[in-house]
Amino acid sequence: MKIYRRPRTWMMIGFLLLAVGLMSGLMKWDESRSDHSNWQQSLTSQNQQMQKQLQDDKEIDTDYREYMTDSIKINEYYLANNINPNEQSLWDYVNSSASMVMLVTILTVIVAADMIAAEFTWGTIKLLLVGPASRMKIMMSKYISTMIFALLLLVIMFAAAFGAGAVLQGFDGLTLPHLTIGADGLVQETSMIADSLQKYGYAVVSLFMYVTLAFMISAAFRSSSMAIAFSLLFMLVGNTLTMILSSYSWSKYLLFANIDLTRYLPGSEPIRPEMTLGFSISMLVAYYVVFQFVSWLLFTKRDVAA
Repeated sequence: MKIYRRPRTWMMIGFLLLAVGLMSGLMKWDESRSDHSNWQQSLTSQNQQMQKQLQDDKEIDTDYREYMTDSIKINEYYLANNINPNEQSLWDYVNSSASMVMLVTILTVIVAADMIAAEFTWGTIKLLLVGPASRMKIMMSKYISTMIFALLLLVIMFAAAFGAGAVLQGFDGLTLPHLTIGADGLVQETSMIADSLQKYGYAVVSLFMYVTLAFMISAAFRSSSMAIAFSLLFMLVGNTLTMILSSYSWSKYLLFANIDLTRYLPGSEPIRPEMTLGFSISMLVAYYVVFQFVSWLLFTKRDVAA
């Protein structure tokens, strides 16, 4: 009730819909300015350039060589099946919206950072604690409510992007396949919706961790404005600081070095070459346990007499 009865919440949802609409309009406008009538010739030229580079440059990084080889195979598949990869479909709008999960994260972090600290700001914390519910139950109900709000924003963004793509591009591309290179080195067709959900799924992990961090900070401060400020500061500065420190081997243990699991998707790489998906997941689990423990300790043991 404290989330959805505040005008701020509905302004956030309206802002999210506006951002998706603006993104969709820009994508459609950019498509109208582009001429893809000679896409076959363009793909053929790309393949020739990549093949020449593979033959002439013997010092190409192994991962990049594999990436170019896979790109050549996929381009050949497009040409053989007369599929124009430059022609946008509604899935392009959905996949582009996945990169906007950071906006959902910022909006949810603001709510999470305000959940406990606002009770002290409003002076309502004592009214909560004199009730029959334990501090643990109060804290968990606030945390779960925040995560449900985050999930709601994700569903709204996905639905808005899908709807915008359907309106602007139609449903013709609904059955388009997502092309990948299998373990046998051959091009495979997979579900486009599965690929979109995978992108959203990886983004949800970072959202989940950022919100938990913000919730812990909220439990540490009596001022909601300070809690929001510090949460956004950690979120916006953390990745930049990690990139600066990436030359040190110990940087792989930092939260922000592991929080973006999209670095393990094809075509990307982690902060440190020795890092693996399993390692990052283990680090995130460890950080999550620490955040939850600290939140519980700060909220359940805090003296609220003042």
